[in-house]
Amino acid sequence: MSALWIRVLGPLQVIADGAQVPVSSRNLRIVLECLALRANSVVAADFLAEVIWDSHPPAHPGPQLQVYVANLRNLLEPNRPKGVASHRLASKPGGYLLAAADDELDLLQFRAHVAAGERAVEAGELASGAVRLRQALDLFVRPAFPDLADVELLDPDLEELEEARLGTYQDLFDVELALGHHATLVPELQRLVSQHPFRERLWASLVLALYRSDRQADALAACRTARKTFAAELGIDPGVRLRELEARVLRQDPSLAPPTADRHQRTRPRLNNLPAALTPLVGRDAELGEVCSLYRSEECRLVTVTGAGGAGKTRLAMAAAARLGERMPDGAGWVSLSPLTQVEQVPGAITAALGLEAPAGEDPLKIASQFLQARRLLLVLDNFEHLENAWPVVLDLLTAAPELRILTTSRRRLGLRPEHEFELAPLELPPLDPPLPPQQLREVPAMKLLLSRGTAVRPHFTVDPGNAAVLTRLCHRLDGLPLAIELAAAQLRHVSEHDLLADLEVSLAALRSNFRDLPDRQRTLTATMEWSYRLLADRERVLLCQLGVFANDPTVAAIDAVRGPVLSGAPSTEELLTALADHSLLRRYTDQAGRRRVSLLQSIREFARDRLALFPEEPDVRRRHAGHYVALAEAVSPLLWGRGQVDAFRTLRADALDLRAALLWAAEPGGSKNTALGLVGQLWHYWELTGDVAEQCGIALKLLDGTPNAPPALQAPALSGTATLCWMLGNTDQAFGLHQRALQAFRDAGNDQGVAWSTMCLSVQALQRDDAANAQQLATGVLSMPPATPRARVGALITLSILAFYAGDHARALELRHASVELARPLGDRWLLGIALTNFAESTQQAGDYGAAERLLIEAITAALELDAQGHVAAFLEHLAAVYVSQHRVERAIRLLAATDSYRADRGLPLYSAERQHLTSIFDRARNEAGPIRFRLAWESGRSLTLRQAFSEAVQGAHHTESPPGAALGPTEPSTPESVVDPAPWS
Repeated sequence: MSALWIRVLGPLQVIADGAQVPVSSRNLRIVLECLALRANSVVAADFLAEVIWDSHPPAHPGPQLQVYVANLRNLLEPNRPKGVASHRLASKPGGYLLAAADDELDLLQFRAHVAAGERAVEAGELASGAVRLRQALDLFVRPAFPDLADVELLDPDLEELEEARLGTYQDLFDVELALGHHATLVPELQRLVSQHPFRERLWASLVLALYRSDRQADALAACRTARKTFAAELGIDPGVRLRELEARVLRQDPSLAPPTADRHQRTRPRLNNLPAALTPLVGRDAELGEVCSLYRSEECRLVTVTGAGGAGKTRLAMAAAARLGERMPDGAGWVSLSPLTQVEQVPGAITAALGLEAPAGEDPLKIASQFLQARRLLLVLDNFEHLENAWPVVLDLLTAAPELRILTTSRRRLGLRPEHEFELAPLELPPLDPPLPPQQLREVPAMKLLLSRGTAVRPHFTVDPGNAAVLTRLCHRLDGLPLAIELAAAQLRHVSEHDLLADLEVSLAALRSNFRDLPDRQRTLTATMEWSYRLLADRERVLLCQLGVFANDPTVAAIDAVRGPVLSGAPSTEELLTALADHSLLRRYTDQAGRRRVSLLQSIREFARDRLALFPEEPDVRRRHAGHYVALAEAVSPLLWGRGQVDAFRTLRADALDLRAALLWAAEPGGSKNTALGLVGQLWHYWELTGDVAEQCGIALKLLDGTPNAPPALQAPALSGTATLCWMLGNTDQAFGLHQRALQAFRDAGNDQGVAWSTMCLSVQALQRDDAANAQQLATGVLSMPPATPRARVGALITLSILAFYAGDHARALELRHASVELARPLGDRWLLGIALTNFAESTQQAGDYGAAERLLIEAITAALELDAQGHVAAFLEHLAAVYVSQHRVERAIRLLAATDSYRADRGLPLYSAERQHLTSIFDRARNEAGPIRFRLAWESGRSLTLRQAFSEAVQGAHHTESPPGAALGPTEPSTPESVVDPAPWS
């Protein structure tokens, strides 16, 4: 214990060298308390004199003051040798300084406890923080500084101290509520509210504590009492916080629920995108258990299920992922690699499967790694065999994410050191001689699958003494391969098991010698598929081969197009698809948009693709395939700019792999460069909305270099679209050059709408290069063009408004932004409208109309969510947070900022310097108003919100009132790059 202890947060007490020292003189107490109130700072002698003698000091107060100081030195340092200067109460030029450490003066100890409590809460140690805050408050034994209560000069100091005490109480209650201690807080809160009835935070804590204690009626009564108290005594309504809390209590908002036991752990959505199992897993119980058991060891983080095609690797992986995903805190994710054709596509496929967005120019593998870094989940990479050189991706993910577990399926192991291989053998076969009794035979895995699939096409199919031997031989003939069994079982619809075995004995015996380069099991599968193929009618065979042209599941309309002209009387596409489905060679389903589609297993798709390569009409099939998807792009892409935008986006996304395949074929030698140019001109905005533009930009640039003499009408849209893709990738100089070429091509084609759009794009780029004069001239020129498209005019208005905003002409900026919104809203383009609304909201906020800014941003967020443009949602929510800070709704603002920060951090999304500067200013304002504890608690609760949840909170709490008196009306930060429009259509 220190040699000195001074208590001033109650009746004055001094302990020096272990003994209590009486301070009997009132003036002596006043001097000591005044020095203690400003400990470790110089207190002017003149100020002390005014305090002691109540602003009427004697003509020469110095000598008397020196006597008081000398007496205090003797009290504080009774054993100080004579002639030695005091280090406790030092004389300084113009005054005196009381030197004290935190453990020597209770006021300093109070501040130290508060600071320690704030640090603990910021570190997430809520319980420890609550203890330190409670220790700080326990130091008060009121009244504090009793001898200074009537000293008018010190009223500001004492009021600040009382404010600090009550603020600490409020912080403590926030922390205790976050810890779930609501029931024990109610009596203390009721006492403090009665003593300080005009403190809104105390009322809010009381309402929340009552609500969480299952006293909803009392919580509402407390809200009404608070409202009456504020109205009767102050003539005002309670503030935003209490009004919103009352509304949330009335609707029993789930956000008011008590914290869960694992409150320190951030909650986040579990990943679960596993494909639905169409049929039960039959005969693989032992294998399923073995695969799952491998992951019980912490050392096992990568398992590869190997085996022949058709062995059931994918089906086993689905079942294992479903079981393991239940044990993983963050779930399980599924990535199908079968539609991919290049190793470079693998990171993007993983990122997309995780529900992440890879902005233009960003490495999708880095984004996926950052997302997985702090997660414990299972990631399945299905059908790895045709992309074996993508093995570094697996190693990079395992290195970046220590809690990640990966399950791959492949026909052979990846060959990595951390890999555990599980070789999936064929299904267990029943003995041939002697055959098992039917009851036992039904439990043998291969037979169980044969019976299961056979029953699907022949309801009363079973095993009995009369067919046991035949079915046993069938299982052996098919080597126990699940796919071979399924293909053969499909024929039981038309033939008996005896005839089926006879056909297989003949056909497969002859076919096996044709595939000597294949392993036995795969030879059987290929032979089975060949045998199934031979059972088809000629037209059915042709259609199966033609299906090999598709990269993904085609629509029936696409199959019709690829099939080509049909002679009169020939079977319809539907009839042929039904026949192929009867042979278990494909599956038909209806997608979410109501379109009928066809799905093939990867093994069957590969078989069809190989057969197509031998097909004499392959070039015609590929040409018809490309033609269909060109027509699809031409019909659907223009809708991306209007009211059908959402459906158009989903349509293109559903057929994205085949659109890409059409583009690759058209761009290759032997394809059609003009077709490829047309696809670029139609699809660039779809690529822009997805953010996946790197590959497409490279293809487009090569196309443009190789087609310098293409017709201007065809070349111009491709030039403009490619310029936008370059701009997204950060290649601004290249984008500028392409936009200039596009402008000239549109002029040559006589396309005035395209001229207007390219001019607007060039004005945007001039603005970003800080060339204000050129940007002004170009944007003004767009508005003077008679037939300019509305979208080009919207972009020009936004550019001019930003120029006005930078120049300080806020009235003009507000006018232009209002005009841009009015022009954009009827177009039905959510993307463009969101940008216009955000810019308009910035100006209304700057003008002090926060309610209007809030309404505009909510409309922008709603539009962005309808289009599922999550990146825009994050930016718009950050703008909304700035509005809330200006409205002093800081906790709501902090929760929004935390949600967007979590979203960006999970996905590794960078911020431009202007964006970072803008967000930092919002953070600082929110933190300064909330204080460290309120900031931290709101931040932690916000980090658990998805962007949709954060928006839902914003909508529920939306209010459109005038700004409170004295609200800041200063200018906001300038628009960030995402508030600028680049591209729109020209027709």
